[in-house]
Amino acid sequence: MKFALALFLLPFGLFAQAKPADDEINWLDNYQAALREAKATGKPIFLEYRCEP
Repeated sequence: MKFALALFLLPFGLFAQAKPADDEINWLDNYQAALREAKATGKPIFLEYRCEP
């Protein structure tokens, strides 16, 4: 019974780990390049300021 249950649940575990390529985040550290890409794709910019000692 445990073996049959494991065979039934195995595909769910395999497909749960697969992520589409659109899910990736490509961080840019150049503001001008980020502006160009935002205008080209129509997406907003997430801007983070950091004050590090």
